[in-house]
Amino acid sequence: MKITSHHLPITSLVSRSNLRLIPLLLLLLLGSSHGMPHVLRFGGIFESIESGPSGAEELAFKFALNTINRNRTLLPNTTLTYDIQRINIFDSFEASRKACDQLSLGVAAIFGPSHSSSANAVQSICNALGVPHIQTKWKHQVSDNRDSYYVSLYPDFSSLSRAILDLVHFFKWRTVTVVYDDSTGLIRLQELIKAPSRYNIRLKIRQLPTETKDAKPLLKEMKKAKEFHVIFDCGHEMAAWILKQALSMGMMTEYYHYIFTTLDLFALDMEPYRYSGVNMTGFRILNTENSQVSSIIEKWSMERLQAPPKPDSGLLDGFMTTDAALMYDAVHVVAVAVQQSQQITVSSLQCNRHKPWRFGGRFINLIKEAHWDWPDWARSLQQNQRSEDRFRPGRHQFEGGGLGKDRNVGSSQLV
Repeated sequence: MKITSHHLPITSLVSRSNLRLIPLLLLLLLGSSHGMPHVLRFGGIFESIESGPSGAEELAFKFALNTINRNRTLLPNTTLTYDIQRINIFDSFEASRKACDQLSLGVAAIFGPSHSSSANAVQSICNALGVPHIQTKWKHQVSDNRDSYYVSLYPDFSSLSRAILDLVHFFKWRTVTVVYDDSTGLIRLQELIKAPSRYNIRLKIRQLPTETKDAKPLLKEMKKAKEFHVIFDCGHEMAAWILKQALSMGMMTEYYHYIFTTLDLFALDMEPYRYSGVNMTGFRILNTENSQVSSIIEKWSMERLQAPPKPDSGLLDGFMTTDAALMYDAVHVVAVAVQQSQQITVSSLQCNRHKPWRFGGRFINLIKEAHWDWPDWARSLQQNQRSEDRFRPGRHQFEGGGLGKDRNVGSSQLV
């Protein structure tokens, strides 16, 4: 079995509503924190199944705040507290009510929720009252002046779409099947979907079943049609189910090449496919070769914050998902803005009064203009900064049942 992994472009265009992706474990040498409050509250609104365990984003939210408070390097004189509210999935009314409750308590920013209807409701309230609304999940966003208090740390999916199209050219594929989980996949993969009109590529589009995880009927059709080059747009949990079913149907051989758009392909247990011969390609944004990043991931795993996956899920235990990593970074970004503010006072805001937070405009600009040093170059979150979209391909192979980089390959660069 051969597996290829590519790093996403991290120098993509940043718009008013979509910030540049931040490398995990943001470490800064910062100046004095004189004038800042001793206690500052962040709000978190997270979706969960009733009586279910905390999700990865909520756990990462707490993990990041506790890390900052313990370390004291970033905010030596300030303690960060939080108010966490849980809502049912897609309950926009409850999301609005919880957001108003948090704003009346006084919060410097609200993180989440992640699903579109609930996120839009909270976003509207935050824009009206001038409080930063932080997102870490992909959301189809139309940028306008009404969203000036909204920031997203999720990578620009047009970059991934272009990277996938580049791979299709690189592999010299002439026929491609795109299998998507929901309609948002068609939005995210626009660059690829438009390819047949510009290139000599035949594209077939299929949808995964919506009410069940049983993909065997679909896979059977694909096998019969000899569709060997497949791009799956789905989450990592569904990807694990697809691979298990494909194996049982004899579709994990050297004739098949699968590209997965999930950024968490490395969270899958690949041991069952070690000798299958199948080719798989994925993307990741966690640079696990960086010692700082690997240290945080190790701490996350050691504290066993997440409940272990079910034995038949096909997932690895203790893996820090991209959602968790982005939430960890998001908390640090806002904490950096707190450090850089000379004076910030959080006020109790009332949704029925429409009187915005007087520090909100300056604070959201500090979040969007945060600067830091990284090993190779300095990056900023400033709006409308343009640079080339790049990704570095590197072939990966099995190491102890997981994925590891083959250091004999991967020094080239596709632009």
